[in-house]
Amino acid sequence: MNIQVQLCGIALMILLLLLSNNRKSIRLHSKQAFIAALCGTLVALVLDVLSIIAIVNAHGHFTVFTRAICKAYLISLVWMCFSMNFYTTVSVGAKSSFMHYHRIISQIFICLSSFIIPFLPIYIHHTSRTDLYSYGPAVLYTYLAAFIFIIVNCYILIKYKKKLSKRRWISGMNWMVLLVVAAIVQFLNNSLLIIGFSSALGILIVYIRLENPESFIERETGCFNDLAFNTYLEQCYNRGERISMMIVQFANPHYLYERYYTDNINLFLKEFCKTLDESTKGNVFRYREWEFVITFSRKINLDEAANKLYSKLDRIWEIEGERANIDLIYTKIPNSFIARDAESMLEMMRAFRRDYSNSSDRHLFMGDEWAANYRREQNIEDVIVSAIKDDRIKVFYQPIYSTAAGRFLSAEALVRIVDTDGNIIPPGAFIPVAEDTGLILQIGIIVFKKACQFMVEHKLYEKGIHYLEINLSAIQCMRSDLADEFKKVIDEVGIDPSMINLEITESKGISSPEILISNMKKMIDMGITFSLDDFGTGYSNLDYLLELPIEIVKFDRKMTLAYFENEKRQAVIGSVINMVKAADLEIVAEGVEEQYQLDELAGIDIDFIQGYYFSKPVPEEEFLRLLDAQTA
Repeated sequence: MNIQVQLCGIALMILLLLLSNNRKSIRLHSKQAFIAALCGTLVALVLDVLSIIAIVNAHGHFTVFTRAICKAYLISLVWMCFSMNFYTTVSVGAKSSFMHYHRIISQIFICLSSFIIPFLPIYIHHTSRTDLYSYGPAVLYTYLAAFIFIIVNCYILIKYKKKLSKRRWISGMNWMVLLVVAAIVQFLNNSLLIIGFSSALGILIVYIRLENPESFIERETGCFNDLAFNTYLEQCYNRGERISMMIVQFANPHYLYERYYTDNINLFLKEFCKTLDESTKGNVFRYREWEFVITFSRKINLDEAANKLYSKLDRIWEIEGERANIDLIYTKIPNSFIARDAESMLEMMRAFRRDYSNSSDRHLFMGDEWAANYRREQNIEDVIVSAIKDDRIKVFYQPIYSTAAGRFLSAEALVRIVDTDGNIIPPGAFIPVAEDTGLILQIGIIVFKKACQFMVEHKLYEKGIHYLEINLSAIQCMRSDLADEFKKVIDEVGIDPSMINLEITESKGISSPEILISNMKKMIDMGITFSLDDFGTGYSNLDYLLELPIEIVKFDRKMTLAYFENEKRQAVIGSVINMVKAADLEIVAEGVEEQYQLDELAGIDIDFIQGYYFSKPVPEEEFLRLLDAQTA
């Protein structure tokens, strides 16, 4: 029975060896280590069969040849466990002092074991063809060495679990479990020689789940798929290998789907991928449906490879016998080390794709400068997230002076972030990132709620403040449920809606004025009023002025200061003031810093003045002191 089991294992290993080498493959160190483990198991199984044959034919006489074959089998078992351990360390790819010393110690240990086993005694038990086995110190030492490798292997899998994919970790643990169970069973029943076959089953699991070349091949085109790319990229980072990349992306896939049959498109893509493969010395991956990634080793000049690609791809393509309008986007990534690991690189590729999704440029460059800006934004995003979590989103207030009343009647609520070191992060540093990431929605509702609570809790109306101006971002304006969200806060805080004025900034980000106007009408019905902020610097001044139900227009600082530059500008801005007044709207002039500016603006029918002349934006406590000083 034993020899039949081993022969099945040998047949299985030979089959896997053939399957592993019958398709093209990328240069993965994990595959090379897998082939080594496969060969190690194959050698152990062959020597197991030979040892059984030698024992049977010895007829009870333990010859030197029989002893040599049996000890060679024992040595091969230890080497089989070593090759299994080697595959795991290569798969992990971690560069740590532990892994460094582990590799050295394991190599010394396998060499010592190969030297020790031949000198240890070994004995044979042979009563029948089904009841034969070897035993003695040499066998016990082999069990001990094998268990050491298995235990260390399990420790490595557990210690570096986060560096491994779920599939790879589960496959590795399954392999270990099979070996442990087989070793225990064979130790308790020496006549059941199943360790080699159990290792073969473990290798089969690893092959099916991880090392099958077919799982890396994209069927439609024949090039490597996204799984292969992710695996290859992870290996490069784990081993510290710098590569360069070229991304070739179709700019007009919808045109192709609308014009041609799917089968013909697939034929075209197969031809396209073949051209990519023949035109480069790199690996070609179909990363997304209409996006191909070519990776190059550091020995290959990326510019030369890119120029060769351009000459081969920028030609007239045919689909269904007619010329096809193929528009390609090329992105160069000269250095993979702009990212710290594979996951970071994939995220950077997605971010770069988002940043340039509307670009008309067809030759893009993802280099150090873009990566540095991306990392800076990522750091700021982390700061914003932690500030939201730790309640470090603060609201500062800048008073607004009424020229008619001669005192502060309102104030603008302005968001600030307090860093962990207590320093204030200016809005210019985090607002763009918050808008790009969508975090501005959370910030917006936090600021709105805090401003409302401040107005109510400190009874600002009794201190002369009739309303607070609160900024709305373009993203907030596009939320169809914005009015409902604000109503919940208003009801919760118990504020009079007339004490709220929402500032809308002219922005190309407001893509649907219908949603904006609908939200405004709902909130106006509640009693909220609206201002148009930064008038004169936006995208559609007159349209906003005429279409939106606003009550106040705020002149940007640049527009305010322009009034004092020369007579021509003064005349133009004076006409604008007359136009706004004709629409029965009030005006706030921002950026006032000098007494003469205040006096002159008050004399030309400007309703409100805001600027450093009175105060910069200040925290709640300081703003309250300003109000107390006004009423003193």
